[in-house]
Amino acid sequence: MTAAKIDHLMNQCWRAEQSTELDGWLVRRAAGVTMRANSVLPAAAPSDLGKALDYVETLYQAHGITPCFQISPAAQPTDLDDQLAARGYQLKSPTLVQSAAVADVLGALPAPTVTMNISPVADAAWTDFWWRTDPHGAPSDEVVARQILDRSPALHARVLVDGEIVAIGRLALADDWSGLYCIATDPAYRRQGLAQAVIHGLLREATNRGVGHVFLSVLAGNTPALALYNRLGFTPVSRYHYRVRALPPAEESVV
Repeated sequence: MTAAKIDHLMNQCWRAEQSTELDGWLVRRAAGVTMRANSVLPAAAPSDLGKALDYVETLYQAHGITPCFQISPAAQPTDLDDQLAARGYQLKSPTLVQSAAVADVLGALPAPTVTMNISPVADAAWTDFWWRTDPHGAPSDEVVARQILDRSPALHARVLVDGEIVAIGRLALADDWSGLYCIATDPAYRRQGLAQAVIHGLLREATNRGVGHVFLSVLAGNTPALALYNRLGFTPVSRYHYRVRALPPAEESVV
């Protein structure tokens, strides 16, 4: 599994509303909702780096989006991270990507004892719970977030207590791989193993669809999550961070 393959899978699992091909780069846009869907995936080196950077900044600013790049070991050109830093881009959200065989993870997890529903659709109740429990923007951004979820095939799990959602998760499907996203638990029900139950339910359903491997991303500083995933058999396969353009004082918003 190469870093470039991981980049490709993650792009399949979290699709932006619009994507523009730019001489080897994929310039993604989704009204500024989530960094992945509003960042450049630099898969191949453009012939003129300076012109490509100028184009990206002009395009993003025209759409009201802060220029942003997703930088993994596969980013091109190989010195792009340094070039962006010199241009004033700030490093954000260093993240590790881990993967495992689905069978190994299922073998490390206890069978869930909670009521769970799994659906290919993220309906309004599921999305409302996710956005309320683990928000990634303003309430008005939820509509765009739901559209991002709808653009790629996935399984959506929910744990119910007395008919109310208390935990959720999403397993995006790409090729013969799957990616875990949106694992969220109601604060009143945390530390009860619900996140593990959600992962078990999703991966068990994935085996019925012939999916053999799963990946996930976790912030590099999230020690408890890393410890859990290590116990479940996940191992590092890649990493990435974002480079976000810092606006000069004349361009900063007063809002």
